[in-house]
Amino acid sequence: MSDISAVVCAYGEQPFLQTVVAALHASEGVDVEVVVVDNGSPDCAGLQGARIVSPGYNTGFAGGCNVGAKAATAPIVAFINSDALVEPTALRALADRLADPGVGLVGATIVLAEEPDLVNSWGNPVHLLGFSWAGGYGEPVADARTGSRASVSGAVFAVRRADYLALGGLDETYFMYGEDLDLSLRMWLTGRRVEVLAEARATHHYDFSRNPGKLGLLERNRYMTVLSTYQGRTLVALAPLLLASEAALLLRSRREGWLSQKTAGWRWLVTHRRHLRRRRNRIQGTRVIPDADLLTHLRATIDPPPRFGIAMAPAVQTLIAAYCDLVVARVAGVRRPTG
Repeated sequence: MSDISAVVCAYGEQPFLQTVVAALHASEGVDVEVVVVDNGSPDCAGLQGARIVSPGYNTGFAGGCNVGAKAATAPIVAFINSDALVEPTALRALADRLADPGVGLVGATIVLAEEPDLVNSWGNPVHLLGFSWAGGYGEPVADARTGSRASVSGAVFAVRRADYLALGGLDETYFMYGEDLDLSLRMWLTGRRVEVLAEARATHHYDFSRNPGKLGLLERNRYMTVLSTYQGRTLVALAPLLLASEAALLLRSRREGWLSQKTAGWRWLVTHRRHLRRRRNRIQGTRVIPDADLLTHLRATIDPPPRFGIAMAPAVQTLIAAYCDLVVARVAGVRRPTG
């Protein structure tokens, strides 16, 4: 049996796929099984060094990861983006860290392929309202540090296969965007840590984009996470902030041309309210820590690089932080959340 199974999802044109597989097999200190889930990619034909699993349709990123995890045979599963090249020692480092039963998810430090001295993500911050962004983006790789993070980056992370399956894997209703954040928070709720290793690195051909379809899915998925993750009293305390953010995003979506995608997300949440209720009950049933512990890993401020387009004015940040001090933190029983 292999030490670790590496799952790669492929859809559409995948110019780096063969190189990604070769990098996985060049891993040192571990025996790697490579499972490629063919969600509809011509580049899977003739692919060398991988076991191809073909669902027969595009399952999305979440569904593809779940198909790959079920097909995997190793006790540890690493999920690798189809344009992320792991360094030779990365998988061994991830596997070694999971020897600690207190660690549930462990991610790699992701480096920009076009600027290899700069970070793509060293783990992702999560805001109280469910917003997230690539942590450390544009920072020197030399500054990367190992430690706990609110969320791993979905580009490269590892988990014990049994834990992943017990949690239900990635939620396939997300289809894409925000699944890594949701899985990370669900892992925190089980009492196990989410960490990122400075020494486990991967080079990522990162292509950030903003389009109406993506923004609509991000918003819908953000609400699925928020409504399912928090205890009831925390949701009540956050309600004014959620309503204010919705008003601001409604105006912004109209100005930027994705209003129909924003409102489609609302309709989806309403028409799938039974699914959301079942999902919330399931997640709340797995939690072993209260929000008093969870919120210490989240942020009350939003400060990503400008390219991510979700920054807030300083005055607004101050108001949100004050509200969190006066209301949210007291209701949940914690001091103001910090990243």
